[in-house]
Amino acid sequence: MIDIGLCLRHYKKDDIGRAMVESAREREVAVRYGDRGYGKRPDTLHYPKDVLEFAKAGATSFHVSEERWTNVHGLRPELKKEELEAIRKGWDLVIDIDCPDIKLSKIITWLIISALKEHGIASITVKFSGNKGFHIGVPYEAFPSSIHGKETRLWFPEGPRRIAAYLVNYISENKISVLSSQIVFDKKFAFSAEELTMMTGKSLQDLTAEYCQACGRKQDAVKEINRFVCSQCGKESQSREDYVKCGCGRLMELLEMERLCRCKGRSFIRKLDPFAIMQVDTILISSRHLYRMPYSLHEKSGLVSIVIEADSILDFEKEMAKPDSSFAIRPFLDSTKAVQGEASSLIIQALDYAIPEPDDEIKDREFLTLAETVPKELFPPCIKNILSGIDDGRKRAVFILINFLQSVGYSIEDIDAILTEWNTRNREPLREVVMKGQLKYRKGAKPVLPPNCNNPGYYKDIGVCTPDSFCQRIRNPVNYSILKAKRAQQDEKPKRQKLTEEQKEMRRKHRERNSMPKEQ
Repeated sequence: MIDIGLCLRHYKKDDIGRAMVESAREREVAVRYGDRGYGKRPDTLHYPKDVLEFAKAGATSFHVSEERWTNVHGLRPELKKEELEAIRKGWDLVIDIDCPDIKLSKIITWLIISALKEHGIASITVKFSGNKGFHIGVPYEAFPSSIHGKETRLWFPEGPRRIAAYLVNYISENKISVLSSQIVFDKKFAFSAEELTMMTGKSLQDLTAEYCQACGRKQDAVKEINRFVCSQCGKESQSREDYVKCGCGRLMELLEMERLCRCKGRSFIRKLDPFAIMQVDTILISSRHLYRMPYSLHEKSGLVSIVIEADSILDFEKEMAKPDSSFAIRPFLDSTKAVQGEASSLIIQALDYAIPEPDDEIKDREFLTLAETVPKELFPPCIKNILSGIDDGRKRAVFILINFLQSVGYSIEDIDAILTEWNTRNREPLREVVMKGQLKYRKGAKPVLPPNCNNPGYYKDIGVCTPDSFCQRIRNPVNYSILKAKRAQQDEKPKRQKLTEEQKEMRRKHRERNSMPKEQ
């Protein structure tokens, strides 16, 4: 944790104060006080001296909202969606890129910038997050006033979420390729499997996956179909079973094994799984989401979240962000350079982008027909590990928990209580507004499965995947609890008692009497 002396020396600089005040205009501010956590919300900055006064009180970093508000001080945790929308003036697109290695973060950021330019956007600004990633910004003024008959300001958080998911897919499809044992980024940067393993700690198998060329689903959705033929009658059949008996009574012979996607597609291509090398927090944002303010310090690294020229991202080095370095002060989300409507193509294509559905749906949404909620004793190890408290990946954990708990029968009110209790077990509690925001987003919506077990960006990445013997049978944490619950219900059913010898004899005589011909 950075010391108070460094904070005071940094935040008392007049140009730093002015830049931070400008970034806070019409936005909510949250102040962190080192290990003591965050101060009250909402907060605001009006003058450079406000920054210094917070620093004197022990402030270590400042965070600001993506949304712009007509009345910042009217924000309260209990506000409903309609009440938040009434005071939301607009929102900026801030794409949060974080990779295990700073070199990968620079390349992915560069690819996203290229993709934005290819969609006709010029008003792009970039800043260093302060640790291992970058924030890419497009100001609200670049978007049209409305999309699909709905005011653009009302497309939050769905708009940024869809844009982030669309851009990740766009660069994966158009700018990243897997050639033999190499992964190539935009035909300019190539990494061997060994290099990527060193950078990410993951094998090539974990970094790549096969996708159906017809629908885009991952290999998880691919099923092996066996084709059989009867040597006696010539009849052909398809089955997932290893052996099939013909209607004529003869065992059929295996002709070939065919791989088939759920969409009936038969062609597959191996590609990089982008979420195996990067985390994009924007996909998981909720209302009142915050990001580190430009020129704020970062507690872990002691570096400054400096703004960088977008075209110079590949030349960035961490040394440039040291507090005593002579870095230039530049605006982030510079609305003066935006042209209204320049981001129209991007947001329209993003909203029309069909995100592939989870490949492991439970047939007929079976989990919705449970007679009662699944008890915590039947939760899989990964969910129990999350509920015991974690050090890293808390936002992803909230996403997992809400979808899991909804899918196994818990109400939003129950989930709220569980999350609140869980948050007290985390070494560093998550901001309440993050949990409340995701809960509001899910309220009234149909349950959605949490990420599959083999999704590299979740359970393994946040260190909660400790499978037991039962985990080998399932692909999704929900399946685990459903199967366990059904098995428990079957065990509770009273078993039929065996008949005594006397009862067997009585049954035999009864059957004999019934089988005798009746007198006419």
